[in-house]
Amino acid sequence: MTQSTERQDVSILDLITALVSGWRMIVVGTLIVSVTTGALSLLLEDEYESVVQLLPPKEAKKGFGFAELLSALPIPSLRLGEKGTPADIFVAILKSPTMRRKMVDRFDLTKVYKTEGIEDALEALERRTEISKSEEGTIMISVTDRDPQQATDMANQYVMYLDTTNQLLSNESAQERFEFISLLEEREDVKLQDAMQQLQVFQEEHNAISLADQARATIRTAAEMQMAFMELIIKRLSLMQSGFGESHPDVRRLQKEAQNRQLALRYLRDGDASVTDPVGDSHISQVFGSENLFLPLRDIPSVSQEYANIEKDVLVQGALMKMLLEQKAESLIEASNTTSTIQVLDHAMVPEKPAGPRRLLMVLIAATLSLFASIFYVLAATYVSALRARWRVEYSQHVASR
Repeated sequence: MTQSTERQDVSILDLITALVSGWRMIVVGTLIVSVTTGALSLLLEDEYESVVQLLPPKEAKKGFGFAELLSALPIPSLRLGEKGTPADIFVAILKSPTMRRKMVDRFDLTKVYKTEGIEDALEALERRTEISKSEEGTIMISVTDRDPQQATDMANQYVMYLDTTNQLLSNESAQERFEFISLLEEREDVKLQDAMQQLQVFQEEHNAISLADQARATIRTAAEMQMAFMELIIKRLSLMQSGFGESHPDVRRLQKEAQNRQLALRYLRDGDASVTDPVGDSHISQVFGSENLFLPLRDIPSVSQEYANIEKDVLVQGALMKMLLEQKAESLIEASNTTSTIQVLDHAMVPEKPAGPRRLLMVLIAATLSLFASIFYVLAATYVSALRARWRVEYSQHVASR
């Protein structure tokens, strides 16, 4: 007999007939399992769930003034997740083994959960705690326990530990940044003092008290001196054209005054390095004195350029020191900051209704499984019974043929 013949021995009608005839067993079996499951679920203790909802943390603010430029420097900072958001960092802290160990020690969970060691208590706490981020970005902390007050206290304690951990990490980072900036400040302060000393020496050597004002004063004085010199020359020529000779006292006086003006112009143009008195061949410093507040006109371009370079170094170092001092002050404030780092949207409240066990769901699942198991049992029993009957017939025919 072929396999197709074997399948034809038990038809669909036979299976339906078997289900109809065995409906009592199916119903009774399902009811027994459902009632038993319901009774056992009543033996389970109620569990209560307490939930805390936190607002997502704000992005860290940038430094003020020039301190914003320090963001490009390799200064240690609180960067626990380059690809994660601040909310992801909070979730990572809450899920960390360190956080769970603090909770185990704080609430003596090895006794509460009746575990043999800390590792088992950590696993039990992980099963009873759910930490997630909602679609809106808020952080949800859910703790389940048989004692509603215990669940509430544990949820709120998570928030406190998160805040203290954030403060500790932030203060440590700020302290490291403060120490790093202090080293930079000491080094840059030496450079600033050297640049200021170089500027002071340059000013003393060139009498460059206020270079721009001195240059304007020199140019203005030289222009006035040139005009006065030209007026004297014109007056002298006028006298000589009027018939006065070079030996005339007025002509000689104008000639002497013109020479003095010319000498002063040379002094303003070249300084006192090579200027001599044409009358007595004395050095110009003996005529005008050794102190000269006027910058030589020929030296103004080079002196201005050199002064600008030195002044630029002073300004750059001064700006850098200002930036470091601002960042140092900010780091000092952060290192001693004790304000809260989190914002609680919903505090944990003592739950009034139990969150579990879900007895109705347990009964429904047990009833469904029992129903399918009973149906399978009836169909399998019918099929096996048909096979046995066919085998007996075949065996009887085989014996009779001998």
